[in-house]
Parts: sequence; C-alpha cells; structure tokens
Amino acid sequence: MFMKKIYLDYASLTPVDPRVLKVINKFSSQTYGNPSALYASAVLAKDAMKDARERVAKVLHAHSDEIIFTGSGTESNNLALLGVVEAYQGKHIIVSAIEHSSVIETAHYLEKKGMEVTYLEVDENGVVDLEQLKKSIRPETILISIMMVNNEIGTIEPIYEISKIVRDYRKTSGTRFPFLHTDACQASTSLEVYVEKMNVDLVTLDGHKIYGPRGLGMLYIRRGVECSPILHGGSQERGLRSGTENIPGIQGFALALELAERMRKKELHRLTVLKKYFIDELNKINSVIKINGSMVNTVPNILNISIPNIDSEFFVLQLDAKGIACSTKSACLKDEDESYVLKAIGVDSRNAIRFSFGRNTKKGDLKKTLNAMKIIDRD
Repeated sequence: MFMKKIYLDYASLTPVDPRVLKVINKFSSQTYGNPSALYASAVLAKDAMKDARERVAKVLHAHSDEIIFTGSGTESNNLALLGVVEAYQGKHIIVSAIEHSSVIETAHYLEKKGMEVTYLEVDENGVVDLEQLKKSIRPETILISIMMVNNEIGTIEPIYEISKIVRDYRKTSGTRFPFLHTDACQASTSLEVYVEKMNVDLVTLDGHKIYGPRGLGMLYIRRGVECSPILHGGSQERGLRSGTENIPGIQGFALALELAERMRKKELHRLTVLKKYFIDELNKINSVIKINGSMVNTVPNILNISIPNIDSEFFVLQLDAKGIACSTKSACLKDEDESYVLKAIGVDSRNAIRFSFGRNTKKGDLKKTLNAMKIIDRD
C-alpha cells in the first residue's frame, strides 16, 4: 500500500534505505552480544559500535569521542539543552521562535524551573533576527540553540553568521560562553554538516531523517563542553546516555549518514530541478498560490505553500484519497495545534500544505500530484 502511494512527506519520515536495512538485519541476527559484557560476541558488538562512531565522526569532521548515540533527535535536543544547563547551572538561554517542538517545549520546561529564555523573532522568510541575537546575549547566557534548516518551511538559518557572533562575544567578553547548539536533523541530506567549519559546540542528527533507522539519534558534543545526563542507570555513552546500546541501529545510522554525504551533491541538484518544476507548474494552476519561507535560502526537498480558500486538512485528505501523501504541518505538533512556525512568519496555517521530496521522488510523481490538485481545485 505504501509503495503504491506517491509519498511527499520525507520531512516527517524517510524510508529506510535498503542498504541500511541490510546492515540493521545483519547486526540484529549475527552480532547481538551486549557490548558491556566480556564474551566474544560482546567484544564484536563493542567493536561494531567503535567502528560506527569513527565513521560518523569522519563524516562530521569531528573526533569519535565527541559522538553520543541517543534514541532520537528529540532526545538529543533535550540532552543538549537540559544537559548543558544542568552542568553549568545556567541562568539564560536563547532559542529561535521556530525551533523544533523538542527544543521549544524543553525551553518552556526550563522556564517553569526558573530559567530565563529569549525567543528570537524571525522575518517573513523564517530567518532569525541577528541584531536581536547580538542584543540578547548577556554574561549569564549559557546556551544558544538555532536549527540549521526549519522542518516546516525549509529555510536555512545563517549558522555561520551566528557562530561568528558567538565567537566575537566570547572573545570580547573573555569567556567560553555561550555554547552554540544546532538541530541539523533536516540538513544533512542537503548541506554540509562539518562541525569544525561551522564552529558549533553541539549538533543534533536523527536517523529517520537520513534514510536510516527509527529510534536512533546522535548528539555531537565538542571536547571540553560538559553535559549532564538526563537518563540515569548506566555508564553507556560516556555516562551521558544510559541504556544498552542499539548496535544494529548505530551501524545503520553510520551507513545512512555516509550514504547521505556521498549522495548529497547529486540529490541536491536533482531535487532543486524538481522543486523548480513543481513551483512553476503550481503557479500555472493557481497564480495566487504563495510560497511560505525563503525562495533563496532554502533546501530543495521542502516546499510549504498556501492555497487561498481551502481547508488544508481536508485538502490533504483529498490528496490522500488519490494516493498522494503530504502534510499540513510538523508531525510532532498536536492535532489541534496550529503551526507556530507559520504563525511566526505571518501565515495562516489553515490553508497551508507542506510537500517534501526525497530519493524516490520522480517528475512523474509531481505531474500526477499536480493533476490531482487541478481536479480538487475544480471540485
């Protein structure tokens, strides 16, 4: 049923690459020892984890001891914020108003605990206000968290400019704070995620956004940055993530990230062409269709549009009935919630639809989608 559908919701979940699935199955059936034990199969499992950590580090241009495997991107974001705040007894953090819900809700939780949080505004394209950022940093600011790519509108945030602002503040103030965290879950299939080049201190990635395993995330923590655990009970992952390691998932994640890096430039070009075609054809269907987010600083796999005089949820259900899967907003938002991302850029989410493309998306899929939209629009 899934394979017969036209799937245009890759920003929510990518299918597992068959090569990755093969590795996951291999390590599920052949290398199943607990890496904390001493027997032979346990040693093999430990070696497999070491191998995966080194491969992930190589892709990110990091050190292997800076890679922490978690259960999801959400867990990694929680560990980044809660872990750093707890380790340094922080008083103030800065996040953008359009971060993933796992960052926004964690910030709300910290506020309830007495933390001061500054939520940076964004412009109509979803780009953070850099002047507000400069003015918001103060001596007690412990952490700044700005995503690389927004999951709803695809806007690329100016991480390099942000990291320079942070470095300049540190130099002028003679301090090592604030640390800079970026949620790069939606970035690594389209952009370079090279931690040294980006000059960031913490980076979040998620397996199910890179054609890898579900339930496997990663947090890069730069050497010298302390982080307190949010899970307790074991010494796994340098004591930062208790729980028996998911060796099949970790090996699958490593391969998925390598494949994403290997395929990135080719897919970037292919999807850029497809996205332009889709936008051009949409404008022929209805000239008042509006693109939400930046038309320039954006990834090619995410397109958020507003169609006047439609109910987005009903429209998505109509497309689904024709075998086309897309979404109205982030899958992590509650059903009754409107998109705070679209609200922040001045868009009514009631007539907004997100299409997101991936490795299996073909021009023929988009043609069929466009034809279905014509029919629905006439109805």
